[in-house]
Amino acid sequence: MLVVLKIGSSVLEKDGKPDEKIFDGISSVIGDCLKEGKAKFVVVSSGAMLFGVMETNLKKAENLIRKQALCAIGQPKLMNMWEKSLSKYGLKPAQILLIHDDFASKERSQNVKNTIEEIIKMGFIPIVNENDPVSTEEIKLGDNDFLSVYLSALINAEKLIIASDIDGVIDESGKVIEEINFEDKEIWKKIKTIKSKKRVSSGGITSKLSATKLASEFGIESFIINGKKPENIKMAVEGKRVGTRIIPGKKYPKKILWIGNVLKCKGKLEVDEGAFNAIISGKSLLPSGVIKVSGNFSRGDMIELEFNRKTFAKGISNYSSAEINLIKGKKTSEIERILGYKREDEIIHRDNMMILLD
Repeated sequence: MLVVLKIGSSVLEKDGKPDEKIFDGISSVIGDCLKEGKAKFVVVSSGAMLFGVMETNLKKAENLIRKQALCAIGQPKLMNMWEKSLSKYGLKPAQILLIHDDFASKERSQNVKNTIEEIIKMGFIPIVNENDPVSTEEIKLGDNDFLSVYLSALINAEKLIIASDIDGVIDESGKVIEEINFEDKEIWKKIKTIKSKKRVSSGGITSKLSATKLASEFGIESFIINGKKPENIKMAVEGKRVGTRIIPGKKYPKKILWIGNVLKCKGKLEVDEGAFNAIISGKSLLPSGVIKVSGNFSRGDMIELEFNRKTFAKGISNYSSAEINLIKGKKTSEIERILGYKREDEIIHRDNMMILLD
């Protein structure tokens, strides 16, 4: 079984210093599971900025450039801790730093998948983190909760374990919710959300819930557990009752979920009522239904569709914004006459589109 284990910054520190016992405990569990043939691991480890803060004795990062610098300082320290702890159990780490484009590009995402598979085959433990020092807002993944979901889907992991400093998702009475099924529309009313008070944090329980909801749509079983107790990781691997288990929901096609949740929007098309009704009934978008083009995008980019000032769908465009500006409102039979060529009949094919309406 292939497991993605996401470890939050708060798990890895104690009293403002790296918690060596936690690193050792998690490494021990990984070693035990490997020896017993229960799981192979890909670790998504936060902590670069936190370790940078520790190294520089700064209380906080004042701006994006400072945050990136702290991550650059902290990442080697983080990897050094993993190397030191894993080596005690005969294991070695391999570092992988990713940005959004590594998932948005088909070629690059396949390369990431192939590399991770080869690292595992060679007997090393992939340690993944976002490449924060080079991540701008345009290429940033958001936080490691979502990185772990994207990665789980990409490498076809069977289980995602999110290790934090909480015992699980709690309800309004303060009790841990043992199982969550996001197909239950009332579940959000039962969950108590808590604002983070940590020095360094980009996620939080809301982020974890949103991430595991997406994981469930990919058909991946998830656990939110207390990583301060490393034995919980093994319990989650074994499917025992621990923390909060998120039940896999209805599995959607990976390509459609990738379009709707992973790819960055590069532009927008406003469509008429006829196109709107056709699309929500399962048909493709033709040039005749386009009223207005916004943004500067290329063929193959993800764009949003809007009707009555509301975004209702996302999809992969067969034509660039410049081309669509020339053929909007025209019949499919006129495309070649106007452009001098015709790639496709549709601007967006229904198989490359995600409808956002409930």
